[in-house]
Amino acid sequence: MRTAEQTPTLLRRALVGGALGAVLVAGVVTPAQALDVPPRPSEGAVQDQADLLTPDQEKQLNHLIGDKNRENEYIRAAVLTVDDTQGEDIEDYSRKVATDWGVGEDGRNNGVLIVADMGERKLRIEVADGAREVLSNDDARSIMEDKLEPGFKDGQYAEAFTDTVTEVYDEADPQAAADRAAYHRTLMTILFSVLGAAAVAAIGFFTVRASRTRRIRERADREIEQYQREHPDEEITEGMRRAYYRYRAQNRKAPGLNDTPRKGRDKDGIEHEIQYAPTFQSWLPLYVMYPAVYSGSTYTPSATSSSYGGGASSSFGGGGGFTGGGASGSF
Repeated sequence: MRTAEQTPTLLRRALVGGALGAVLVAGVVTPAQALDVPPRPSEGAVQDQADLLTPDQEKQLNHLIGDKNRENEYIRAAVLTVDDTQGEDIEDYSRKVATDWGVGEDGRNNGVLIVADMGERKLRIEVADGAREVLSNDDARSIMEDKLEPGFKDGQYAEAFTDTVTEVYDEADPQAAADRAAYHRTLMTILFSVLGAAAVAAIGFFTVRASRTRRIRERADREIEQYQREHPDEEITEGMRRAYYRYRAQNRKAPGLNDTPRKGRDKDGIEHEIQYAPTFQSWLPLYVMYPAVYSGSTYTPSATSSSYGGGASSSFGGGGGFTGGGASGSF
């Protein structure tokens, strides 16, 4: 028989046990909160949820990415700004969003997602496995430190994204990738060659090639400097300079009478014969009219591509391979 003194003790035990059971049950039946991935941009490659950009700035950034996609097959970039990452680490969050969006091309995994978290003041350049062949983690770190972080610390968000996107694509430029591949082939030849003569020949080959490339660029620089002296009010951007380097490297001399003209497609997918321009002054109006055709890129987009949607200019093609490559930063 329970005494009066035992009753409160038993009651307290029952209440504690019931509360513990409720907690355990809640833990079993309540699922963990799933990550609410922001919607992929319906147009373009920029999702500015944190509202950092004006409509005109966002439009310009979208056009920049679209143009770069048409010029360069090695990278497909997108941009995301958020007010918070829902408690996720910036790296995990960026990887999940990039995978969900399908940044990059299916099978090539060449996507790059640039993320800004305004709540935690964190930044991330997420690089897919395929893209790391031309944009290493060290490259991403350098771009983070030199372009993205300084711009955000100064509150110059549009400039920071523009500079970062430009640097990402320029670092993965086809000519730059070829130069790096040639450099690594040279090292491997020297390392594994059992014949000193073969190693010397390889070094000589790449030395001649590098010398030829240097002469082409020096000539191009002289032409550009002359043009700027004659037209001081006209601005020649770094993108124009790089495009002319590539064009001149691929068009060192005028084609012969029996040569088949090279062709390229403009941003609307219309095919044009690529005219030979002997100087920067004769090349510039052609480039201004058809930048995708006269950028010197060897990549020709399909005729079905649009400014932002599917095709060569789109940053979303079902890509994946986001296993943690890239670099993180803060501001």
